[in-house]
Amino acid sequence: MASEHSVPVFVALDVASGEQAQNMVARLGSAGTHYKVGLELFLAAGNRLVSELVDQGKHVFLDLKFHDIPNTVRAAVREACKLGVDFVTVHAQGGQSMLEAAQESAYAASADSGHQTKLLAVTMLTSLAPADLYAIGQKSADPQAVVLQLATLAQAAGLHGVVCSPQEVQMIRNNTSLAAMVPGIRLKQSVPDDQLRVSTPTDAVRAGASYLVVGRPVLQASDPLQALVAIQAEISNVNM
Repeated sequence: MASEHSVPVFVALDVASGEQAQNMVARLGSAGTHYKVGLELFLAAGNRLVSELVDQGKHVFLDLKFHDIPNTVRAAVREACKLGVDFVTVHAQGGQSMLEAAQESAYAASADSGHQTKLLAVTMLTSLAPADLYAIGQKSADPQAVVLQLATLAQAAGLHGVVCSPQEVQMIRNNTSLAAMVPGIRLKQSVPDDQLRVSTPTDAVRAGASYLVVGRPVLQASDPLQALVAIQAEISNVNM
């Protein structure tokens, strides 16, 4: 039967200005309830744009991928949580101590504000191929082995979930209790790009994705609203 609860679709606002971002939000209207703000937009528009989205009642995934010494990440997570966002990312490769510091900071910030900001650990970027793993010093060229190792660290540190490619979702859900935020979503007619480990919305949801991140298939569509609504309708009818 169809899934009882549809998987939220975060539209990746990978644009160069706050004005462009708000124009897209306006075009998507009530259909656009979840948004991802990444490095480009955050550097262009800053906290103000994030606060505007939160004030509009939007769910915000702040994807800044913190990766630094534990004390620095602790402080960064604290400031991010003050914005009222739903999700913040940290790199799992920062190690156990950094992940624990980040989670402690998120817990403390949530206790102070009453709003729960959940942490997601970035495992392996969807642009990386197996050959890249050796180049960056990994002992294994198997993406699934690397992702599972990093996900295990995230679970031990108490994080809510991980960011992983569609190809690793089922493994994550079978071996951990972590939620899976899944980028690399492409439609069947999409042309190849810099993300290598990709999937259709239906396949990602069937694999067990908790949340989807969709950028180019919506932003580059001739009718972004129609594209988003079509994706939402497609995954709401996925047989589980």
